[in-house]
Amino acid sequence: MADPQIPSGPKPPGPSLLACLLCRQKHLKCDGRSPICGRCALTGSECNYTKSRRGYKGPSKKRRAEEESPEYQLPMDPFVGRSDVSVDWNHLPTGYHQYTPTMPLLSSGSASPGLHEFPITMPQTRPIPGPLTPDSSSSVGSDGYLLDIYYTYFHAAHPILPPLRFLYRSNFPPYLEQVMKFIGAHFTPATSSEIYRPMVVAAVDEQIPSIEKIQALLLLAIVLHSRNERMEAGQCLASAVDLALDIGLNQANYAEVASNGDPIRAECLRRTWWELFVIEGMLTALGVQSVYRTNLVLPEVPLPCEERIYQDGLTPPPAPTIAQFDERVFADEERDFSSYSYRIEAVRILGRVVATQEMTEGQQDNVEAIDARIASWFHHLPESKAELMRPDGSVDEIMFQATMIVNGASIYLNFPRSDLLSSPAVASEVICGHHGPISVPAFSHHAHAMKAVKAASELSTLAAMRLPVERHTPFFICALTLSSIVQLAACSVKAGQMPDPSRDRIGLTIGVFRSLARTWAISQSIMRQIKAVARDVLELGVRPSIDPLDLTSYLDAGRFWVQDGPS
Repeated sequence: MADPQIPSGPKPPGPSLLACLLCRQKHLKCDGRSPICGRCALTGSECNYTKSRRGYKGPSKKRRAEEESPEYQLPMDPFVGRSDVSVDWNHLPTGYHQYTPTMPLLSSGSASPGLHEFPITMPQTRPIPGPLTPDSSSSVGSDGYLLDIYYTYFHAAHPILPPLRFLYRSNFPPYLEQVMKFIGAHFTPATSSEIYRPMVVAAVDEQIPSIEKIQALLLLAIVLHSRNERMEAGQCLASAVDLALDIGLNQANYAEVASNGDPIRAECLRRTWWELFVIEGMLTALGVQSVYRTNLVLPEVPLPCEERIYQDGLTPPPAPTIAQFDERVFADEERDFSSYSYRIEAVRILGRVVATQEMTEGQQDNVEAIDARIASWFHHLPESKAELMRPDGSVDEIMFQATMIVNGASIYLNFPRSDLLSSPAVASEVICGHHGPISVPAFSHHAHAMKAVKAASELSTLAAMRLPVERHTPFFICALTLSSIVQLAACSVKAGQMPDPSRDRIGLTIGVFRSLARTWAISQSIMRQIKAVARDVLELGVRPSIDPLDLTSYLDAGRFWVQDGPS
């Protein structure tokens, strides 16, 4: 029902300063009449208003400027130092906390089949044990800036959370905020991420199942891997996948049902599933996970929209499916797909490459098919996606990652089948290597080598973009590791002769490692290892050649390089 504090009666001429929740959600002009606005009266819809917070002073001028409206600036909770938001994404009626199968969620009044087993609960949080910041009683005043840093340096690479100005529209849990601050602390010398590290994982683990817990676990998997805490990263990822499958996040209509018609919330839920799919695919390729579980379920979830639509809080167009994306190759008319869609396709290709390692029959046919799929991915890119740099000098970070992943997949496919394996570089202990067995080539060893070197050079081209490298996904470190190993192996096979272009590309890569080492510990460890391999390659001189088909005695257990080197 309408807020009793809002006066009723005739409205003065001029634009209204109030808008009901339904008009706000649909981005429609509202006349602000109480108890029911003109539009809701005309359509017979329920009309609700949030309480006015006029006069409330938010945590900072910058944060106030970013809030969508004064109505969303709510009182602060001094214990956790965050907005204690009672208004849900969906602007649910007061007292609504949990969906049950007997309660309608959609205008049709029926829940989707398959969702009745998993009640959709609003996030409920348990207190975080002990302080996580130097001054937890005034957290927003002391470390609230870390949320801005999170959105400035990290969000664009993994954009699953709501845009900043919509963040506190949800019942946003403090443990997820602490994860964001933990991540943000890596990008600034003003505080140490170690302040947050001892408590943050345990605080997330003990929370009840919710979408926000999945998001927190997924973000922790990314950042812990980047800190070179790879075992803990794998545990967080496994927990996130377990929970996502348990609640049915992989179902086609879960996002629409659970969002109750809020388009931003629905997009957030779709992105959470697909980000889980992307991250698990990359960590499986890197050997952190042994089974790519999200790739074993039917790809039913609709694809995410373009970044600008999501970041501006606009209602996205109807979301396409994976089947529609795959059919684009044969369609008469071209259809626009988001950058996120091409990134998902890149990881699907990577998953196929990893799956070939377990094949005992038909491997050569599959290798040729995947090689064609990689080439096709580039040929079918629309012009708007092929150019990563925007006119304003920024980069499409999601397409940057998609290009990175496809080139990484090409290296995984071709390098173990190439004639580059006689190099000591491939036997070096380098983090982010891959436990793939040496494979019989689908075509000549030299052809595979050329494809691997080409992909490695393309990754170096990405590194050469004059951009703040800290804003790229930390998985770019792992991609550059693959690039470095391939290029060093190519130089090593030539008896230590490193042409100037190769030397320059290796020097660039080491420079990127150095820059990223200020943020991510894994980059520091890899940089030391790549430098050591580069020194060995330069000092090789002439040596006897080794038959690439008989390397069992030369390499460790038939692996073309070892993943878990010393940090």
